[in-house]
Amino acid sequence: HDGPPYANGQIHMGHAVNKILKDMIVKARQLKGMDAIYVPGWDCHGLPIENQIEKTHGRNLSRDEVQAKSRAYATEQIAQQKQDFKRLGVLGEWDNPYLTMNPGNEADEIRALKRIMERGFVYRGLKPVYWCFDCRSSLAEFEIEYADKKSQTIDVAFEADEPAKLAAAFGLPALDKPAFVVIWTTTAWTIPANQALNLNPALEYALVDTPRGLLVLASALVEKALARYELEGTVLATTLGEKLGGLNFKHPLHDVADAGTGQYSYQRLSPVFLADYATADDGTGIVHSSPAYGVDDFNSCVANGFHHDDILNPVQATGVYVDELPLFGGQFIWKAAPVIVDALRDAGRLLATETITHSYPHCWRHKTPVIYRAAAQWFIRMDEGEGVFTVDKAPQTLRQLALNAIEETSFYPENGKVRLRDMIAGRPDWCISRQRNWGVPLPFFIHTATGELHPRTMELMDTAAEMVAAGGIEAWSK
Repeated sequence: HDGPPYANGQIHMGHAVNKILKDMIVKARQLKGMDAIYVPGWDCHGLPIENQIEKTHGRNLSRDEVQAKSRAYATEQIAQQKQDFKRLGVLGEWDNPYLTMNPGNEADEIRALKRIMERGFVYRGLKPVYWCFDCRSSLAEFEIEYADKKSQTIDVAFEADEPAKLAAAFGLPALDKPAFVVIWTTTAWTIPANQALNLNPALEYALVDTPRGLLVLASALVEKALARYELEGTVLATTLGEKLGGLNFKHPLHDVADAGTGQYSYQRLSPVFLADYATADDGTGIVHSSPAYGVDDFNSCVANGFHHDDILNPVQATGVYVDELPLFGGQFIWKAAPVIVDALRDAGRLLATETITHSYPHCWRHKTPVIYRAAAQWFIRMDEGEGVFTVDKAPQTLRQLALNAIEETSFYPENGKVRLRDMIAGRPDWCISRQRNWGVPLPFFIHTATGELHPRTMELMDTAAEMVAAGGIEAWSK
């Protein structure tokens, strides 16, 4: 039994190495007289196959058509790959493989999900997850690869809304000119959704007098920042980040009117929250926070009292801003970025900008950049927390159970144990929902008004599993 290849495309050198090496081990054990039989299998569901169907037949297919064509395509790919594996001389039960799209396996996935829910590991939450605009779906960690991307960096000034309090935080009686906190980011497209600022409580910050006003910067980065801004400056005072917590600053587009409506739609404040992930490694030591588009930002805002309904999330699944977004509605975020930079410059809030090439997460299928995007998803929880329909709560967290199981398992080679343990120790909650058609469904009925699961969910999952066992996932869809 081995990890199944994906039922998509012709086999390549990686398949050959995998299958031949394992075949050598199986045959060696057979020659020793052992009962060693290789059972081949295929992974048949998921985005790669559905994307292939969309490329061939377009995106306007119904769910029934997508599922029918996906199953037929996977069946063809399995036949082709099976023939090629046989040609490599690999011995196995080729007439009796396991396929993830067999109705019995699909039904067992639903039954396994039910058991995981009973143990208290499943919950629904709003949380930023990797999002691909081409897939139009959330992605798991393993579906991400890194590649170079060109981005436009920006240093942006947020004007102090409470200058007297800012002066007091720096031990000064008053400020004699406008003061600004300055942030540095590579994601200009997130500025319209800014809702907070993050400073490190243990980091020293400086108040610097410049021709552009009084600037708040991490003390360790003052020299580099002023060089970027082509400004001379004098440090008036310093203070720890903890003294700046709770101060309010104006959104950088606070005083910009919408040409169409004449309204000042960005007249809102960005409070300072204290967070360890703001560092003096680069930038300015201050992080601008758009909680819908970053995990640290999201956690910081929620920890400081934000409710999910408070979080601004103007980017749609396609990567286009909602039409209602002031100044930039209806624009694709990558194309909107330079427009936002121009708006900041016109508002007098842009201190510097440059183009850099940096490592950036991409979709492993489309090779296109992805973003973090907050979406209501279903997760399997790794640590403590409440699950839905918990009836037999596990004595430990899922992370603890998995780490204990690793310790009780023999590994060859031994370093495989360390690699797996480190991966489990650090992995985030597992997002199990997708906004797609070709895969095993989450067979839930959700109240349209409250968002609550049907009170008979556990019973309904048993019924769904029986339906799928008889007719595949198509039975649930119909």
